[in-house]
Amino acid sequence: MTLAKTHKTNFIIIWVAIVALIGLAFGNFGPSRTTIIETIVMLTCGVISTVAYFLKMSDVKKGLLLVMPAAVGTLIFSWLSGGNGVAYYADFVLLAMISTYFLRKLLLYFSIPFTALSAIALVIDPRIVDGSTGSFGGGMTKVALFVITAVLTYSCVKRGSLIVEETTETLEIVKNNATLAEDIAQQLNSAIVKSQDVVQVLVDASKNVEASTGRMGKLMETTSTAASDVVTSVDNANKDIDDNQNLAKQMDEGFSNVLQAVNSGTDTVVIAKEFIGGMEATVSGAKTSTESLLDEMSKITSILDQINSIASKTNLLSLNASIEAARAGEHGRGFAVVADEIRQLSEQSAKASNNIGSILEQLRERITDVAKEITAGAEAAGNSVEKVEDILKVFETITDTTGAAKEKVDQEYTIIEHIRKQFEQIRANIDAMITVTGDGTNAISEISDTVSDQNEAIRNITSEMNKIVELSTELNKMSV
Repeated sequence: MTLAKTHKTNFIIIWVAIVALIGLAFGNFGPSRTTIIETIVMLTCGVISTVAYFLKMSDVKKGLLLVMPAAVGTLIFSWLSGGNGVAYYADFVLLAMISTYFLRKLLLYFSIPFTALSAIALVIDPRIVDGSTGSFGGGMTKVALFVITAVLTYSCVKRGSLIVEETTETLEIVKNNATLAEDIAQQLNSAIVKSQDVVQVLVDASKNVEASTGRMGKLMETTSTAASDVVTSVDNANKDIDDNQNLAKQMDEGFSNVLQAVNSGTDTVVIAKEFIGGMEATVSGAKTSTESLLDEMSKITSILDQINSIASKTNLLSLNASIEAARAGEHGRGFAVVADEIRQLSEQSAKASNNIGSILEQLRERITDVAKEITAGAEAAGNSVEKVEDILKVFETITDTTGAAKEKVDQEYTIIEHIRKQFEQIRANIDAMITVTGDGTNAISEISDTVSDQNEAIRNITSEMNKIVELSTELNKMSV
């Protein structure tokens, strides 16, 4: 309630009290001379209050001039009536009216002078304060009660005025900060809208990364299948090498038998002829096995080309994943590490494949040399069969040729043993490549899980941002 409304309310209450006292006077004394004088006194007090109400002055002066004439009028009214205790009780109401202003000065300006007037009236005639049947002690009690009430009222007014002052200061601060709060709310809304756009871009990037990891997983499965095929081919090549080794052993034994037959004389020539025929078939079989080995190595080379192609694709996908992780910012940092590990695994796979290709090329060259030597042996065996009738004349030549052939067989045996070791190394490398591929598959699975977790976190962030938008909108409305 403003002070203007308080003035108006008190003004109305004062006139109601004046009319009530006038009615009380007519009820006690009728239309007598005393009643007329009391009526004139009360109306005069009312006129003074009315003039004060309509004049422009400070709130303290207006409040005091509204209430004080009525308070003095009650004392005069009680004196003219020969003592009226009800009139003095009206002063307590006036004290309460003064307290409604919550102005400490006004309460002091009213209570102190009125207490002094009450004390003077008590000395002149105790009945003015305590009524027609009152005493000095009763009047003193009422005055003391008025003083106590005034003190308590002053304490309450003092505390209330402090609260009002603090409230006024707080309202002023809120008013001053309203514009700042509105600006903050608008900036917060703008920042959140921008953040939502960034989050949407992050969501799209995460979806792309998730799709890329799916493709990388399929490529890893293809790589694992191809590596298994390579293992099968290597096992087949090892089997062919074992056959060649067995053939080489047979050839070594055959040449030993030839040497023994030459040393035994002419009787063993026929046996030597038949053995040479068998040797020719054996050499032809060795030639066929060697050609088959070359074909298997060609297949292995083709498979290695596939491995290189898969490693290249995996490396490219890893690069794409790293780019997507960079776009994702802080949320893609862990994924970038995993993508880098995949790229390293892909490079190791390509390096292992290149090493295998190099080894296979060396094996190809050596097997080609063996094939040439076997072909030469087969041709020599054929010539030996055709000229077996002259073998007695060229025993020394046969012995030398047989010795040379045995040396070649020994060399072939050594080469085949070396090939065996190389293929064992190839098998070990392929096993390592399969292990690396398995690690890559696990890493891709971890990437997929990480991307799923990031998508869930992004959805949570989006939900929280929507809540912040609602709160900032409410703050903006409150500031307005």
